[in-house]
Amino acid sequence: MDTGTAQSHYKEKISIARASVLAAVLLTGLKLAVGLWTGSLGILSEAAHSGLDLMAAAMTWFSVSVSDRPADAKHPYGHSKIDNLSALIETLLLLLTCIWIMYEAVQRLFFKQVEVQVNLYSFGVIIIAIIIDYSRGTALARTAKKTKSAALEADAMHFLSDIASSLMVLAGLALTKWGYPKADAFCSLAVAALVIWVSFRLGKKAVDALTDSAPLGQVEQVRQATLAVPGVRKVYDIRMRLAGAKQFIDLKVCLQPNLPLGAVHERTEAIEHALQALFEDADILVHAEPDEPGSLGMAETAFQLAQMQGINIHDLQVHRFDRGLQMDMHLEWPFETSLGDAHREASTLEEKLQKLFPELSVVHSHLESSSTEYGKSRQDVTGRYPEESAGIAREAGMVEGVDAVKQLLILESDKRWHVSLTCMANPEMPLREAHSLATEVESRINAFSKRICSVSVHTEPMP
Repeated sequence: MDTGTAQSHYKEKISIARASVLAAVLLTGLKLAVGLWTGSLGILSEAAHSGLDLMAAAMTWFSVSVSDRPADAKHPYGHSKIDNLSALIETLLLLLTCIWIMYEAVQRLFFKQVEVQVNLYSFGVIIIAIIIDYSRGTALARTAKKTKSAALEADAMHFLSDIASSLMVLAGLALTKWGYPKADAFCSLAVAALVIWVSFRLGKKAVDALTDSAPLGQVEQVRQATLAVPGVRKVYDIRMRLAGAKQFIDLKVCLQPNLPLGAVHERTEAIEHALQALFEDADILVHAEPDEPGSLGMAETAFQLAQMQGINIHDLQVHRFDRGLQMDMHLEWPFETSLGDAHREASTLEEKLQKLFPELSVVHSHLESSSTEYGKSRQDVTGRYPEESAGIAREAGMVEGVDAVKQLLILESDKRWHVSLTCMANPEMPLREAHSLATEVESRINAFSKRICSVSVHTEPMP
């Protein structure tokens, strides 16, 4: 919610709360005066009800003036829970009113006689009260819905419930006028029962907010909306709390472990947008974590674990045999890595995989030095060494099955050569033989010069 809208809502809430206080003062005074004059318990119960409405309206006025204050060092979540606390106190005041009304009604029904005078003023004050209650209640309910204020909602329920209780009092007065004096007390009991029902509804809502109870079904809504965001593999530890009109949502999500920080931020922002479409103006905190290795497939897990250890991996294959599964993989380290260090890291990787996948009986790692030197540029020296280039091409052409050699390239880095070339062969040659051909070419070229550190052979069908 932008600052201008928030300020507009604040002014609207203050204005409606102030008007409610004035209306409650007027109603309480009128009902009390007429109730004492006529002796009607129904009207006096309404006066007591309106008196508590006055206290509640004053409390609401105070609540809405404080609850919209921004968060500070002492209240990092803001002051919105004052709204819920105010609604709870109003509910308790309503219940106290009901206890007094019910006690007095029982006294009049069974233990004492009270003469009730019924006149035009009795009916007039109740009719006026109904008109004011309807006007204030609908205005409060409209503003409460717009601003999501629990205190204003409680105040609206007070005024709107007064309409029903006032109608019951009118019925009691009419029956008393027609010769049924105890009808006034019976209608007072009905008023008390109605107010208790309203109080419990408001009280439960306030207590749920104060105890951070998540509304039924909303946690699952958050889960489904989050899982619908591309890249989210798991969501858990969802926590929701309501403070006044403000909804707070905290959750954890699992993402792909090797995502760069920028991509992780994009995912969390996408989750926030998805949830704000469900819960407008919600305060959302998304904690991203790498997905656990083993939650994916065997091959993908191997690549992730290797990457986390800084190992390059290629040519990974998994085979089934009589004792389970066997994994073969080629692992690469920088040139300066010692055999002992590489073997130690490979053993660690193998143990992790076998722990995650018990069906993996054998893991074989082929240790290699990397042909990629990160951060170092290479220079094309093919033309600088024509004799060596011709010799390399000759060695490749001597392999049986190689019909022609082309696209020979020698790149130099730190006085070491990286050779790549294309060998043309019979298009009908089986792929297995083509692979053997490329392997033999690599072997012959590697033996040609000690300066050669890597060979890349590409095979193509001869036109």
